[in-house]
Amino acid sequence: MSEAKVLRRGDPCPACGGVLVAAAVPTDEEFQRAFDRENPGALRVGSDTANPEQRADLGALFTCARCRYATRFPADAPAAAQ
Repeated sequence: MSEAKVLRRGDPCPACGGVLVAAAVPTDEEFQRAFDRENPGALRVGSDTANPEQRADLGALFTCARCRYATRFPADAPAAAQ
């Protein structure tokens, strides 16, 4: 059995080899408006819908431009060797 590969920022998508692109992060105002129960607004398509605490804990959301594979990279995660 082969060892699991560690995915790093800058690596190609493990599912299809496409490019992993950072998801748009809504401003605090956009986020609050999107989850307002009385008068909700919409976030941009492909936006990171995690709350600010979750984003700080889990890291930035990246999505494959080709197959929509999604993963998160913590802020302190090493980048792929070029």
